[in-house]
Amino acid sequence: MDRPESGLIKWSPNAAHDSFLHINLQHRVVQIYEPTGRAQKGRFDFKKLAKHDDLPPLTTYDWSPSVPGLVAVGTSTGVVNLLRVDDSSNAYLELGLKMSRTCHAVAFSTAGKLAVALDRVRSDNCLYIWDVNRLATMDASARGFPSDIEPFSDPTERLEPSVSVSSVKFFEDNPNILVAGIKGQGLRIHDLRDQGHGAAIQFQTKCCNNLAIDYADQNYFASSALDHPGVMIWDRRAISRQEISPSYTEALERDNMPWGGVLRLEHAVQMEADLALMDSKNSFVRSLRFCRDRPGMLAVLSRTGQLKILSTRHEYVDPDARVEDSPELLEVGKSYEMDPLYAETTRKNDKIVSFDWITLSSPILQPRLLVLRASGAFNVLEKPSFTSEYPFKLIPWQAPYRGLEEGGAYHEPMEFESPQSHSILGPLLTEKGLSDMPLFGQDKANIGTLVEKIMSSSISAEELLVGEAATATANPPPISFLEPSSVAEKLTALRLASREPSPSQDVASEPPSQLERHDKLLSRNGSIGRFPSYAQAVLDHTMLIRAKEGYLFNCEKNQQVVSDDPWLRDIWAWVGGAEAAASDGGMMSYPLDLSWMGVYTIWNNNLGSKSWARLMDHSSAPEAFGWERCLNKINKRLGIPKFDGPVETKRPHHREICLEICYWGRSYDSEFEEANSVSSLKKDSTWHTMVAAHALFRGNTKEAVQVLKRASTEHPELLFVSLALQLIGENDSNARESLDFDQRVASKTDPYLRAISSIIATGDWVTIANQRSLPLRDRAFVAIRNFSDDVLTAWLHDEVAAATATGDMEGIVLTGITDPLVDIFTRYVGKFHDYQTATLVLSICAPRFIDDVRTGALRTAYRNYLQRHHAFFLRAKFDVGSTKRSKHDGTPTLRPPGRQIALRCVYCDAETSLSTHHNTHGHGHSHSGGSSGGGSMAMPNFMTGSSGGGGRDVQQASPFTVKMVAAGISCPNCKRHLPRCVVCLEIVGMPRSDRPELANDPEIRLAARFPTFCLMCDHVLHLDHARQWFKRHQECPVPECRCKCNFRANPELNYH
Repeated sequence: MDRPESGLIKWSPNAAHDSFLHINLQHRVVQIYEPTGRAQKGRFDFKKLAKHDDLPPLTTYDWSPSVPGLVAVGTSTGVVNLLRVDDSSNAYLELGLKMSRTCHAVAFSTAGKLAVALDRVRSDNCLYIWDVNRLATMDASARGFPSDIEPFSDPTERLEPSVSVSSVKFFEDNPNILVAGIKGQGLRIHDLRDQGHGAAIQFQTKCCNNLAIDYADQNYFASSALDHPGVMIWDRRAISRQEISPSYTEALERDNMPWGGVLRLEHAVQMEADLALMDSKNSFVRSLRFCRDRPGMLAVLSRTGQLKILSTRHEYVDPDARVEDSPELLEVGKSYEMDPLYAETTRKNDKIVSFDWITLSSPILQPRLLVLRASGAFNVLEKPSFTSEYPFKLIPWQAPYRGLEEGGAYHEPMEFESPQSHSILGPLLTEKGLSDMPLFGQDKANIGTLVEKIMSSSISAEELLVGEAATATANPPPISFLEPSSVAEKLTALRLASREPSPSQDVASEPPSQLERHDKLLSRNGSIGRFPSYAQAVLDHTMLIRAKEGYLFNCEKNQQVVSDDPWLRDIWAWVGGAEAAASDGGMMSYPLDLSWMGVYTIWNNNLGSKSWARLMDHSSAPEAFGWERCLNKINKRLGIPKFDGPVETKRPHHREICLEICYWGRSYDSEFEEANSVSSLKKDSTWHTMVAAHALFRGNTKEAVQVLKRASTEHPELLFVSLALQLIGENDSNARESLDFDQRVASKTDPYLRAISSIIATGDWVTIANQRSLPLRDRAFVAIRNFSDDVLTAWLHDEVAAATATGDMEGIVLTGITDPLVDIFTRYVGKFHDYQTATLVLSICAPRFIDDVRTGALRTAYRNYLQRHHAFFLRAKFDVGSTKRSKHDGTPTLRPPGRQIALRCVYCDAETSLSTHHNTHGHGHSHSGGSSGGGSMAMPNFMTGSSGGGGRDVQQASPFTVKMVAAGISCPNCKRHLPRCVVCLEIVGMPRSDRPELANDPEIRLAARFPTFCLMCDHVLHLDHARQWFKRHQECPVPECRCKCNFRANPELNYH
């Protein structure tokens, strides 16, 4: 059995006792807790009842369902201890073995029997059954075990000789039947009433660990293997092969299902991507537990902390093909991830290490799990509800933000007729009414009474609001949300209004990393839901609003649009700096084009998957010396100073350009000038320490001292830091010893002050480069300037790997807009769904320099997003901008989108376009027939005498016809003009005699420009004339035509 550091938890197997135990494996303590109130997501009320602090080193354990205070603990020596854990007496009894061996599993039955599964020895049985039922008669009010109790000398049953029993469980519906997992052989079901001690049923499988029996349907039980992430579910009714249904026979033959199996899941949990973890001795599946209230509901916990609920159901079988007592196949109806962020490396303390189902008093309540985190905290997770999904599928969803602009409803439920409302919305209202009720303790809610009250009451629209949205009417958005106009200001106002008071920071803790701070900022968007729909719409459609505010390829504009996110703003600042450096060929030196590359890619001479695109004239990639030569030319062109770092290097020009890349988008000189101005005194101390740290990182200690001294007039705490830094800067060898500056007392909130303190105390630049509370830009600058070549190579590799694993967008400084950035953005989009930013940044170099199918997928997703919201103009601007940036050697590498509009003549069926009109108009007077020379384009054949279709030469056509062809009113092929309006008899598309453009009604001015066609009779009308005519008539205006153009089959419907 796996032994996570924070321990194990188990809910009481006795439904009459509401309690749970926690085994702390570090301190070897067992504690009993009692729930006292609410048990819901975000709140769990409990109190400690008892403690047993004399726990031996255990390998397995189980809690007795018949004796509430009795826990059996197995050890590696084979000794089984019976602990009294409910009275804090530390009392225990021993069940000894004749031969010492590891105890793999223990299991209690409801009849007071204890099964002990042991490791294999040749001369002894390995499954012992003890009768401990006499302990059920002891006085619960007395402490410890009775003094006159007889010791347990011998087991009542000995089973399974010379095999290794890895797992064992009793069936609750018949305590005389148990199932045991035999290592290397399979599963065996024993009936203890059988005096022959032979296995009644045997299943061949390698899944013989983590046995779990379905409490609600005892015919089914599950198991798993140690070296495989799969799960098998079995049916104990698989006794005779002659009495099975045809469907089960087909599954055995076609699907290779082992005998007795009814559901096989090859990958019930995800495998680790890290190969180092693949060699772990822990099993893939850590625990399997069935829910007591819902049949077929299985929870699976992996060693990585993934907790998944599998809701199984019977496969459909024709009633005529069913066989009584035959095994029945199962299928997974739905699966739920209870902790979707389990793989985040920044949430190691939140990893789930143990869990159990909470036994509830009513099946109406939503099933929930008690989980133990790696930090030792208890949490309650509720299974996602399907009752809320059902009525909301009936909601007439409109395109959300467009609906708001047009005054439409947003997130409003459908109104049902009164006889239907209770039957449709009753489950939802019941779940809502029970969502915040005490389930345990003295104030325990009466579930039956509450349900009757809810179902008998009337339903109002306010009651349909669920979760945090229910408080929308009572919590208006802040005034600051209504005042600003930009989405950045609105998001900032909502975050400030919903910010919860942060707990006091631990004195020994370090400042949070940049990644943790950014993740916390973005994660806060998902927790904002206490405001009306018009405020919620800003959160739901941030990408669309940003696009409308001009979030595209202008880096300065983008920084303003995303000003609510400092990290995103810094990304666009870096992109702007890279764009300025790449302009006018600034990053090009034959044969290399290093535009948009980052520190990591340039340091490793990595041109990416499309290296040929960065090589001019199809030349080959240069050697290391050639790279230095090319970089030297680029550095001179950009005016980059020589490398003056304290380390020797074989690649000085690489370091020069890499240091410059860390500067892109920032102006440190202007920062220093501002720090010396009068206005800087109004800034807080963190800004001054940042400027001083930047100067210190560049090796300019005097500037750093100057900034701190000037800031000390408003922030006296910086005076000592400036004096200490000045003393260190004088190169006094005994300065650090005389200062006795302890880095452990450095700032816990200001990362730059912490970095300065570390330099003063230790002078170790490695500490600064690994201080993740600093921006990656600054850490990379420190590493490039102070690390040796080999150390820098390893450090850059580790940082890029970490940024890829966590989706840290700051990694763009290291990767540039190259292939590794696609991996980072993929992870980032998976966490926060901001594929808009990922698409815009990657479109600068993809597919020009990047060949990755994921960039195309992101681009398609963003274009479809704009299309869904009818933001056609914004989508077209994105297409044009990205196509321009995809040009390589003057040719776009992006395929232009297909033509969306085509014109076809209804008389001759000839297709035409705007370009054809321009060619026709441009060449009509310069050619008299076929001509040559001058580089002029040949005239289309329909403009020459050889044209078919009855067309005339241009020379024979009247100037009026030529102008109508050029204007798109007449067909270039047959010269037939657009039809006439059957009301006013004027040609549509031509200026009208009644001058509708001068009308006062804007609807008339707009409608007069568009023709409308009847699809049955093909007659044409101006749109305003059609509205006027069909307002009173149904038939076509043409006297000879009897077409009912305006016929409505159901006039009572509201046609649009």
